[in-house]
Amino acid sequence: MSELEGTQLGPYTIIRLLGKGGMARVYLARDNERDQEVAIKVVHEDNTDFIERFRREIGAIDSLSHEHILPAYDYDTQDHWHYLVMPHIKGGTLRHLIKKSALSPAHAGEILYQLADALQTAHDQGIIHRDIKPSNILMRDPHYAYLADFGLAKSLEATQEMTLTQSGTLLGTPEYMAPDLAEGPATTSSDIYALGVVLYQMLTGRLPFTAETPIAVYWKQIRERPRPPSHWKPNLSPAIDYVVMRALAKHPTHRYQSVGEMADDFQIALISPEILTMDNEEELYEGTSFEPEEEPGEEETSYREEPEAPSHPSRPTPKHTSRERLVLPTNTLSPPTASPRSGKITPYHGSQPVYTEHSSGARSIPPSRAALAARKRSQLRKRQIRILSIILIGLLLIVGLPMAFIYYIFVTHSNAQHTNDMPTITATARNTSNSNIAATATAGPVATLTSQEPMLTNPLTSNQDGILNEVANHCSFQNDGYHVLVKQSDYLQPCPLRNQVLNDGALQVDVTLLNGNNAGMLLRLNGEQFYDFEINDQGQFFFRRHDVGSGVNYVDLIRPTISTAIKLGQRNTLLAIARNADFKLYINGIFVGETSDSFYSSGQIALTAGTLAPQQNGDGLFNDLKLYKL
Repeated sequence: MSELEGTQLGPYTIIRLLGKGGMARVYLARDNERDQEVAIKVVHEDNTDFIERFRREIGAIDSLSHEHILPAYDYDTQDHWHYLVMPHIKGGTLRHLIKKSALSPAHAGEILYQLADALQTAHDQGIIHRDIKPSNILMRDPHYAYLADFGLAKSLEATQEMTLTQSGTLLGTPEYMAPDLAEGPATTSSDIYALGVVLYQMLTGRLPFTAETPIAVYWKQIRERPRPPSHWKPNLSPAIDYVVMRALAKHPTHRYQSVGEMADDFQIALISPEILTMDNEEELYEGTSFEPEEEPGEEETSYREEPEAPSHPSRPTPKHTSRERLVLPTNTLSPPTASPRSGKITPYHGSQPVYTEHSSGARSIPPSRAALAARKRSQLRKRQIRILSIILIGLLLIVGLPMAFIYYIFVTHSNAQHTNDMPTITATARNTSNSNIAATATAGPVATLTSQEPMLTNPLTSNQDGILNEVANHCSFQNDGYHVLVKQSDYLQPCPLRNQVLNDGALQVDVTLLNGNNAGMLLRLNGEQFYDFEINDQGQFFFRRHDVGSGVNYVDLIRPTISTAIKLGQRNTLLAIARNADFKLYINGIFVGETSDSFYSSGQIALTAGTLAPQQNGDGLFNDLKLYKL
């Protein structure tokens, strides 16, 4: 099809070949009507079998609308060619990103959440993708993914086609095909399995199974047990192992029942792994054996050219420091693009990871999950003994130390004044000494927002709808509302909402700081990365960002600022409006500040409270939560 270069298809001028695969070619072209570059997938009419697949892709894309599903601009035929016009995504594919290096758990979680949300939309509309793999995931940049190539997609109602093969050819890519496809049709569960393989790759940089032939690979999918991700990356936690291994369970009933559930559990594994209910892995893989040790094989081939992904905008290291320590989860790795940070981490032993600002100079290797200790190989029997010893030591430490050491996530900042010289960030904080003027100036946006029907409203008097995690002594419902409790000094306790992601939207909640130093909300939370909007016991509010691998450092987007809108010792209504990179902040209906920061576009929501030394206890009371979609 190289003869198409320089020719015209409708209003599109073909420039050059981007990639090829199967019976299709993808070209870079110029849309002469809109004066923009596009990608055009082209199929010759002689390829009758592939034309049907082509039409299926068009039908699937046409019925789906989601910010992380690659849209179609146009479809037409000319002469002997059928063509589909799509955006030209210059960032390459997830396959290319993974080949550079494995991703940090937080980075993998960010991409997983986007893909799961897109795939859930397809499943909700009765569409199965059937070909989920990194080369079918396009990256606008390293932190924004598009699910693409619905060429094998089918309706859940379609039952007439063959299950595993068609005309003697495997339907799909064997490295990502669920074992149950050997006996039955594709289902949402087989998509979940494929997404589990993608998650495995993001975390380890390698496939669970490789072999010399496609059939040999698929035989391993059916008969062999993959090694947990921590086998290749020992600093991954047992909770992360569990989520991945459950997604890769051989039988569909043992897997997650929705991609949303899988993504939620992975976020919990990053944030609060101790509240994750983990089944026995032996039950998930009964009757299977481990794959022999071998070097990683080459990933599947792709019809797309893998252009060099654009580098992420460099993240300036904040010029301020803080005595506030951040308790980091052990399952995090610094991503390739992270700037060097001065934060220090301490290795931990036992099932509850705890980090402090004192460093021993080297990371220890956390043990693998105890369920794997049942293996009969002598090497793993030795590991079991080590694990039991570590757990006993950990239990003794937990008895002797404050209970707050069970929770490890985030340690808060001091209120010391810092400098922040970042030209890419703009922020405005308003001292609301004249509350009436501030309220009048911004009443329009708030009135417009609050007049809408919230997508979620909850008085936070009970957890009957299950939107919040309950963890004894830390995140719990009491008679007067939902409490976030802190049990040690210099500590930030997050309590994430389940099944809630804030992209463009607004979160409003009533906050009463009963004890401690600060309380508020975390936005766009993915592991270590988040935005933080809180009020403190000094009558101040602040808005800051924490990045993966930044240790003790935060980026102050709005430094602690006194505001008369804050009612000390009383209930305060906090409202954060997030639209693209812009954030507007309100307290008790009064506009107090705005800032712009484009680092993170999506993530979970959490309620939070914190302490600063010498304060040992904190208690934030939360009521009347509302979530709006913009």
